[in-house]
Order: sequence, then C-alpha cells, then structure tokens
Amino acid sequence: MKKIMVTGGKGMLGYGIQHVARLEPRDGYQFVFVDLEDGDLCDLAQTEALFARVQPQGVIHLAADVGGLYKNMAQGVEMFENNLLMNMNVMRCCRKFGVDKLVSCLSTCIFPELTLCPHVQMPIDESVIHMGPPHPSNEAYAYAKRMVDVQSRYYRKQYKSNFISLAPTNIFGPNDNYSPEHSHVIPALIRKCDAAMRQGTDFVVWGSGKPLRQFIFSFDLARLFVWAYFHYNDPEPLILAPDESQEVSIGRIAQYVADAFGYAKPLVFDTKYSDGQFKRTVTNRKLMSLNPSFRFTPLPEAIKTSVQWFQENMADARL
Repeated sequence: MKKIMVTGGKGMLGYGIQHVARLEPRDGYQFVFVDLEDGDLCDLAQTEALFARVQPQGVIHLAADVGGLYKNMAQGVEMFENNLLMNMNVMRCCRKFGVDKLVSCLSTCIFPELTLCPHVQMPIDESVIHMGPPHPSNEAYAYAKRMVDVQSRYYRKQYKSNFISLAPTNIFGPNDNYSPEHSHVIPALIRKCDAAMRQGTDFVVWGSGKPLRQFIFSFDLARLFVWAYFHYNDPEPLILAPDESQEVSIGRIAQYVADAFGYAKPLVFDTKYSDGQFKRTVTNRKLMSLNPSFRFTPLPEAIKTSVQWFQENMADARL
C-alpha cells in the first residue's frame, strides 16, 4: 500500500480530500492526513521525524500560514517566514526520503497586480506568475508562495524530482477557518450572518461589496488535487479555478450567504474597511484542456452546503 501524506490534513482542503478519499478510494493507495500536532513543518528536525514515521511515497503539501486580507496586512513577517520555512523543509525531506511525487499548493494571489503591471492582461494564465509584483495587501504571503514554483523547478533541474504546484483561486467550504481575525471572505460572511440571525442585528459586510472574485468549492478542489496527483506532471504550475465567467462580486456572495441562512433584511456595507484588490481574473483554459469532463459545483449550492456544515458543526468549528 503506497502512502500519500497530506500536510495540513485537518484544514479545509485536507478535510475535502478526506471526503474525496472516502467517496472515491484509490486501489493500492492510502492517504495519511497530518497536521501541526504531528510535527511543526517550520522546524526541520520535526519535519524529518514526521517523514521518518510516515514513510510516504507521495506528498500533497497543503500546510500554510494563511489568513484573510487583514491578517495579510498585519502579519506580513510571520506569513513570509513561516511559509518559506514550511515549503523548504517539506521539499528537503521529500528528496531525503525518496518521495516519488510532491504536489504543492499555491494561490492565485501570487499573480501580478495589474495596475502595477500594464503589460499583463486579464484573464491571467500560468505564464505570468513572475512578471510583476503582487498586490501590496498580500505581497508577503504571495512572494513566499511564488518561491514554491521556483524551488520546485530547481529540484526538478538538479535532482530530477517530480515536484508540481497547483494554484487554486479563492477556496471555501466545510471546515473552513471562521476566526474573526484571520478568516477569508466567505467564512467571515457565514460567521457574521449567523450572528446577525441569532442576535436580530444587521448583516454587515466589510467594504463596498464591489470587488470581484473567482471562488472554488473545497470539495471540487479536493477532487482536482487528487486528479493532479495521478495525472499532472508538468513543471509549470496549473491554475485551478472555475471559468472566468463565474467571477462574482463580494456583494453577490454575501447575498448567497444571506439566502442560505434565510436572512431577509437588506445587507449593510461598511465602506470604512478596505476592499483590497478589485479584480484578478484567471483563466482555467489549461485545466479544462487536460480535464475537460470536470464540472464545478454551482456557487449557491456550494455556499448552502458550507452554511449547513457550519450550522451543524459550530461547536467544533475553528473560531
């Protein structure tokens, strides 16, 4: 039985891969889900001890120091250094322990900010990752994640390592992080709408609600990560995102959340809060050319599933 170790295995995407592994088991393969309590990946000695215990043949590396816009703006040093350390230690151990394949998780926030890079056009594709600076609001995290692509390419060049990287757009789904300080936009909206429903108060959305985003449901992304582990071996990163026509405003997403809760009052937008980057449309042309039969869950349905999970698991949710 070959072991595929999933770091960050108790996070949102790790939870999604657990879900996919149960529904679609792979003959001859066992997924092993590890998290911080199993070893601190910022520490090389602990990372080596984890690899020695598990002895994986493959690794899906999801562990990261992540957060929403306001964490990115407030904790840039930690997000830069922690992510660099994790990625370096995992790659070193994959080589040292003879891992057959490493799949690392990037983010579409790594792409250039178009207002700073007029030579880059939307929709953004995989070829432009290093063609300009990312948006200032998340540049520390973005630069650390960009180095995953650089490191992976050099391990391929120097050691013939089969290291690939995948760049998902904004992820949401069951078992998200609902922390008031560190959550991303959809879990933050879910938590706020739940509180508004319980307290009979307004559902307040930070910012104008006008910025546009492409979102991907974590269960869909989990299926794509498993597919890529078995079928994608190119050195270039691969964008994982719904079609660019599915880009929606934060205000529309907030309304989907309100509808899922049955919240009937008008939404309130607090414009004293920053909107962050207005738009970063990516294309999934390469993905769909390689996996043309893949179908994404419609956003209202995926958000409803996420809200139901939160309502049923609030006592154990990451708050």
